[in-house]
Amino acid sequence: FLQLMGYTLDEIRGQPHSLFVDEADAATADYRHFWQKLARGEYDAGEYQRVAKGGRRVWIQASYNPVLDLDGRPVKVVKFASDITQAKCDALETASKLAAIDRAQAVIEFDLTGKVLGANANFLALTGYAADEIVGRHHRMFVTPEDASAAGYLAFWERLARGEFVGGEFKRVGKDGREVWIQATYNPVMDPLGRPVKVVKYATDVTQAKLRSADHESKIAAIDRSQAVIEFDLDGHVLDANRNFLKAMGYTLREIRNQHHSLFCTPEYSQGEEYRDFWLRLSEGEFISGRFHRRGKFDRDVWIQASYNPIFDLNG
Repeated sequence: FLQLMGYTLDEIRGQPHSLFVDEADAATADYRHFWQKLARGEYDAGEYQRVAKGGRRVWIQASYNPVLDLDGRPVKVVKFASDITQAKCDALETASKLAAIDRAQAVIEFDLTGKVLGANANFLALTGYAADEIVGRHHRMFVTPEDASAAGYLAFWERLARGEFVGGEFKRVGKDGREVWIQATYNPVMDPLGRPVKVVKYATDVTQAKLRSADHESKIAAIDRSQAVIEFDLDGHVLDANRNFLKAMGYTLREIRNQHHSLFCTPEYSQGEEYRDFWLRLSEGEFISGRFHRRGKFDRDVWIQASYNPIFDLNG
C-alpha cells in the first residue's frame, strides 16, 4: 500500500482516510455515508479513484472490511486493494475511442443470426427508423427482397457467425423504401475463449458520393459511346482506347497498347520541335484542342477534331 501511494508509514499513521481522496469528493454526503456505513459494520467493495502522494491519481479494486469484536461491534476497518490504474486507464481510453466512433459513425449491433440488438442515433437518422421499430427484427429489413433471398446473403451471415470480418460498400433500404449506400464494416465480437457472440457494424453514409459517382460514370459512358477515346501516360504511351477510336484508326487494342502516340503521326511531324512541345505542354497539365492530321493503319490519312485532356491527381 505504501509503495502504491508513495508514502511512508510515518506520513500516514493517524491521518484521516480523506488524505487519499480528492478534496471535492471528501466534502460530499456520499463520502460521509460511506464511513457511516463502515462504522455500522457494513462491508463495501468496488473500484475507487484515490489520490497518491503529490496528487498522482490511482485506481484500486478494493474491499473495506469492518473488523468486529466478540460482541459483534465494529472496532476497525481493514482494506484489501489491488492496483488497477493501468487497466482502468486502458478501459477509459477504449471507452473514449468507442464514444468517438459512436459520435462520428452509424453503429448497430446484431446477434449471430442477424437480429438487431441495438443501434445508435446516427444509424437511426440514416435509415429513418426509431429504435423500437428495428430492435428484435432481422437485418434483412435493410436489404431488398431480391438480395435477402440470394445465396450470397445467407453466406454473408454464415461468415459473420464464424467470426469472419466483412467490409465494403453496401446498398441498404431505409424506412419507406429509401435507398441508402453505406461504407461499412461488420465486426464479430468475441468472448474470452475466442468464440463470436454478436456482430457490431460501423457505417458511414456514402449515398451522395455514390450518386455523384454514378452520375459521373454515366456521363463518361455517354462520351465513350459517342466519341473516340484514347488514354496515354505523360510520355505519350498508349494505356487504353475504346472501340470507336480503334475503328477510326483501323487498329486492335493489342496492336497499339504501350506504343507511342507517334504511331499515329507522320515521321516528319513526330520528329519536329512542334511535336515535342505538344507533349511537354500536356505533361505540364495544359489542355489542347483543335483539328489534327493523324495516320491510321496502312498509312491511311485520318483527320480528327479532338481535345487532349490532362488528368490530375488529388494534389493537382
